Amino acid sequence: MGDTPMPDAADLDAADPLAGFRYEFFHDASEPNLIYLDGNSLGRMPRRAADLVADLVNDQWGGRLIRGWNEGWFDLPNRVGDRLAGLVGASAGEVTLADSTSVCLYKAAAAAVAARPGRTRIITDDLNFPS
Repeated sequence: MGDTPMPDAADLDAADPLAGFRYEFFHDASEPNLIYLDGNSLGRMPRRAADLVADLVNDQWGGRLIRGWNEGWFDLPNRVGDRLAGLVGASAGEVTLADSTSVCLYKAAAAAVAARPGRTRIITDDLNFPS
């Protein structure tokens, strides 16, 4: 499509079935037409996120305190993992959400060291901590 004239590109944009999703995300009024391609980082904030964060801080944490842990928080990584399992060809109970790979490997190494207090060395290489 390299040299498509602008009116044709605008027509294509208007006909795109995903075009309406643009309004589901926050756009700064000072840059309403900014094309933001740094999605590997934070990406554009979903409009619903502000309300969800306010609910989390004010109601779930502020109001429920530690009681909130027993209201779905504690097992959330496993429940979300069950919903994502089919995407990676796994069954329910085989996927969970956790920290980064490096953090999880560190936790496993720390647990192994704690389990064998007589050991004084951990041997690894650069490839074991990709993140």
